[in-house]
Amino acid sequence: MVSEQERSIGRLVADVQARKLTRRQVVLRGVALGLSLPAISWLLAACGGDDDDSGSGDKQYYFTFANVLESGELFVQLGNGVEEAARVQGVKFKRYNNNFDAETTLNNARLMVQEKPDLVLEYNGVEGIGESLRKIFDDAKIPFIAINVPIPGGIWFNLVNKDIGADTAKVVVPIAQAEGWSAADTTVVIVQGSTAGVEVNDCVRYFYITVADLMGMPNVAPEDITAETTVITENGVQVDGMGTLEASYTGVKNVLQTIPADRHILLYTINDDSTIGSWRAITEAKREANTIVAGLGGSVAALKELRENPRWVAEGSVFATHWGQYLIAMGIAVMNGVTPPPLTKSPQIVLTKETVDKYYDADGKVKLLPPLVPENEYLKDTGVLQKFNNVEGLE
Repeated sequence: MVSEQERSIGRLVADVQARKLTRRQVVLRGVALGLSLPAISWLLAACGGDDDDSGSGDKQYYFTFANVLESGELFVQLGNGVEEAARVQGVKFKRYNNNFDAETTLNNARLMVQEKPDLVLEYNGVEGIGESLRKIFDDAKIPFIAINVPIPGGIWFNLVNKDIGADTAKVVVPIAQAEGWSAADTTVVIVQGSTAGVEVNDCVRYFYITVADLMGMPNVAPEDITAETTVITENGVQVDGMGTLEASYTGVKNVLQTIPADRHILLYTINDDSTIGSWRAITEAKREANTIVAGLGGSVAALKELRENPRWVAEGSVFATHWGQYLIAMGIAVMNGVTPPPLTKSPQIVLTKETVDKYYDADGKVKLLPPLVPENEYLKDTGVLQKFNNVEGLE
């Protein structure tokens, strides 16, 4: 016996073959019927490409965006970048503030689906509510892109935290060793955000593990550094800075009281706001001469520190100010029926004092983004990135 859903799919196929639907209508009806993205892609191919719904014609899509936080330089710049990219592409856009809070995030998700956008961009900072977010979006039959923190069933955009943490350690350790630091006199202080989950905190976790390997410190398995870990080994401590400037400042200020004043400190956190707060605690304790720090995020304030602060020796830039152009390109690709890879990677690189000028100008504005990695080649076909003319090797 033919089900109602099967009949609906049959009608959709017939309408596509008769070209009675726009590309947007195909995407929305396909999502509502629970079709996979490959199936929707096949239907779109049958539609042809000559209507105004390709993302570059007269059709205006509507995307909503929930930022993880709307205070702190890094997250404000990120949000502004998404909004600007939507403007350049001609996408109607509405912005929300999740405020790093689970209840606020869920309320925002409910408000967003009431707006009936074509697509949701969701930056959730509380990993444990992922299934609840998925249900809200799936019930509304609205496709969504999860930013940084994965959401079950969602398309995912993120940096590779493990790689950037390990790569930063490989820059920092030779500098420390050149100053005569060793496992006997050095403490690694990493600052996590406990609610953000394993993936986000892989950057600090693998920073410690890589430092320990390179300097001959006691080491642990990655899974042994959890959200509850405070003392990692005799050479490593972890602070919960909650991903924010003030909480990181307070956490590091408190932990410094437990670290002897003659110890060298390698400091690393999950983002630039957290690093700036942590560095403030270091300077107030007058321990900056005995500390080497690296940032993560590429914020204007952090890049200034990299250029001017002799103790700030590396900056893991994920070009967060320009995530917007990637996210809008991803959204247009989804509207066109493309099935993205499991992870669309953000541009990322570990900058040093010698390389920062290639990618950023003196005011901290991006001059150049690294080339697309192979997984991200599908973004070229949307034409969105080309409008910004800033991706190395992309005409």
